[in-house]
Amino acid sequence: MKPPNHITNHLPPTAAYFQKALPILLSCFTTTTALPQDLPPLGELYAAIDSFYAAETHASLLEFREDKKGEWLKYIPNVGLTYTITGNPRPSASFNTGVLYQAKRDKQRNAARRRSIEEKGALQAARARGAVAKLYTAYQLRLEALAFRRQLLAIDEQLFRMEEDRYEREEISPGDFLQAKRGWLLKQQEVRDMEVELEVLRQEIMVGSFRVGR
Repeated sequence: MKPPNHITNHLPPTAAYFQKALPILLSCFTTTTALPQDLPPLGELYAAIDSFYAAETHASLLEFREDKKGEWLKYIPNVGLTYTITGNPRPSASFNTGVLYQAKRDKQRNAARRRSIEEKGALQAARARGAVAKLYTAYQLRLEALAFRRQLLAIDEQLFRMEEDRYEREEISPGDFLQAKRGWLLKQQEVRDMEVELEVLRQEIMVGSFRVGR
């Protein structure tokens, strides 16, 4: 309830100003600062990482994609003629076991290299997800710290305005006012520094998730 005018008019200047600022101060304590969520959900970042390494793995596997055209030629026997004891010609067929053995070895070697590339891609993706998860947690903690610091800054501003009013009424010296103003500016700079650090961390997370520029 608003006090009567005759009561307000007899309050000391500082107390009167505090009474006017009280609703703002109370809101600082009771209301959490609303900050935009400027990072995608962690699941989306994981999906972007997996997509990147899946594409990289696919590109690496193209080198080992088998060309089936003409593969059957390796298994055609060599056809020729042999002669019986009596000297009569007889058709014969033989296989080059060396070629067949080498073809089998090549196939096994390529299969092993493909598995190696796939497993390497999966490990890289898992490692990237772990690194991003760690940064993401740090980001959320810093975001909460920034929200709290902004609440304090709102209170600091009210305190500075009170000192400013006192200076205008010549209740404090210019030196005391400049000291108060210096403290107020430094507290604003602290918040700006926190915002810059948070943005740098956000960019690091986006780069680590291969979502640069989003």
